[in-house]
Amino acid sequence: MLTQWRDDMATGSEAIDRQHKELLRRVDDLLKGAKNRKGGEEIGRLMWFLKKYVRWHFRDEEKLQLESGFPGYQGHKHQHEIFFREVLRLESLHTEQGDNTLMIVAVITAMCEWLRSHFNKLDKEFIDYLKATGQDQGSGGSNGNDDGNGDGELR
Repeated sequence: MLTQWRDDMATGSEAIDRQHKELLRRVDDLLKGAKNRKGGEEIGRLMWFLKKYVRWHFRDEEKLQLESGFPGYQGHKHQHEIFFREVLRLESLHTEQGDNTLMIVAVITAMCEWLRSHFNKLDKEFIDYLKATGQDQGSGGSNGNDDGNGDGELR
């Protein structure tokens, strides 16, 4: 299942991998909720999380890319912008349609596509660049702690 962390998903950056694992966990919560007929509850949580996630995760990645001189920065940033617009589109759709099966499927489809195309490919390219240039420190960016709870996770 795409929402389960596998070792081959590791980018080599502890901070980025931690943030990716959190996204996977949230999408998996939606899948489990949908199976248990509680998808409506989970979709609202995921939509709130995604708006926060794209801010702190993309900020961390882009900062690290700029600091490292990553030549693919502009293309990577463009992909982040596309995904942010998709999150806003899904949020608008959710507001219009509410918690229904089609909405849940649309969100799961968008998230799985993002996971497959972005962090399984583009993020790995960035980490490969860091390693090739000797800049991989095993971590990078902030801990994503925008809510002040001290544990690096959004709630």
